[in-house]
Amino acid sequence: MDISSEMPGIPIDSSNIEILETPTLFYAKLLELVSKTERRLALSSLYLGEGELEKKLVSTIQERLNQKDIEVTVLLDYLRGTRRSSDGESSVTVLKPISDRAKVFLYHTPELNGIVKRILPQRADEIVGLQHMKLYIFDDNVLISGANLSDSYFTDRTDRWYLFKNCKPLADFFHEIVHTVGDSSFIVHEDQVVPSPKCDVHPYLGGSQSYRNLLKQRVENVINKYRESRENDKTVSKTWIYPILQMGLLGIHQEYNLLNKIFATKEKDLKMTMASGYFNFITDYEDLILNEGTYQLDILTASPSANGFFESKGFSKYIPPLYSKISKQFLSKQRSSNRMDVRMHQYFKEGWTFHAKGLWTEHNNKMMTLVGSSNYGYRSVHRDLEAQVMVVTSDQKLMDRLRNEKDRLFECSSLLDVVALQQPEHHIPPIVRVISRLVRSFL
Repeated sequence: MDISSEMPGIPIDSSNIEILETPTLFYAKLLELVSKTERRLALSSLYLGEGELEKKLVSTIQERLNQKDIEVTVLLDYLRGTRRSSDGESSVTVLKPISDRAKVFLYHTPELNGIVKRILPQRADEIVGLQHMKLYIFDDNVLISGANLSDSYFTDRTDRWYLFKNCKPLADFFHEIVHTVGDSSFIVHEDQVVPSPKCDVHPYLGGSQSYRNLLKQRVENVINKYRESRENDKTVSKTWIYPILQMGLLGIHQEYNLLNKIFATKEKDLKMTMASGYFNFITDYEDLILNEGTYQLDILTASPSANGFFESKGFSKYIPPLYSKISKQFLSKQRSSNRMDVRMHQYFKEGWTFHAKGLWTEHNNKMMTLVGSSNYGYRSVHRDLEAQVMVVTSDQKLMDRLRNEKDRLFECSSLLDVVALQQPEHHIPPIVRVISRLVRSFL
């Protein structure tokens, strides 16, 4: 199978890859890494919640700033980061205790501008595009995940969390990406949200194409610098890691190009597994999987009650049945293509939501996994800023750990087939049948 990446790999000892198993361990690890940071700390997330756990994280960063002269950077999405809760708090207000000593950046998609920006209400405006990278950097350690910095992600939301320890090339690359996006965004300055001094084109007033060209050039400069730094590495290693970016809005399609290769694979003895809390394949992926590939594929997604939007208010309450509709359409295509070795599964765990995303392949005594922020849907491909790490290994102990991680996710799953989709929880209201085609590209 061709799993070559557009980005050069980084050799790493398997013992320096830690796979966390629960959201509480994720939270504890964040606090631990903050308390040990010596030089630099960068947090890139969709948003920061307003609860006590989030405030404890900020106070821990504040304590470390009082102890050490460290560089602190926070990159969030503008729309989510400035959205106020019912008690008037937002990500920005929660970060106020450290905002005078940290750089707090807020990315704003250039696609939300003009009359659309003026008329779309909060929450609805987020469908246009977001900063979605989940990167947590502590000196030369990188914790990459699909999890945001919010209480549910610290307590009862199933996700994935990989810590790459003592890996300076990976930390340097992602640290530069965070700063590059941040310098091209808004910054919190003296309780005001203003364009960063280095943002030469206003994110939504300066013209969408001009802004995209600016940010694309800056991100590509970081990519080219990374490639040059890795081109002469002749290390022999059983395990390699590869940073992967997907910023379709900017014309950067590393993940898309990689997945096109993987999904077109013709290897009957290849085992592939994919997880996404929000399953919504683009047509390109569906066609490759159902009409080109010849491998076993198991897809794990959230059951309606494990969807993060289950029982939410307003239009959001229709999101779980929208995903049921998408799953139903995919299974219909699967039957038409006679790909009986492609199966869907749904995750359910009482009181929990499912947010895990990723890909695993196993072939010829080698395993690969993708971990990061992407859900592999329309949004991830075309609208949002995404970051992942691909791990490729022939180390048997690490392969066992990858299998164990995957198996833990499936312990709370059941087959999602035609019969399951007829159950009441998968009821698709008439309005969903009408609007599904219109809104699918925003999911």
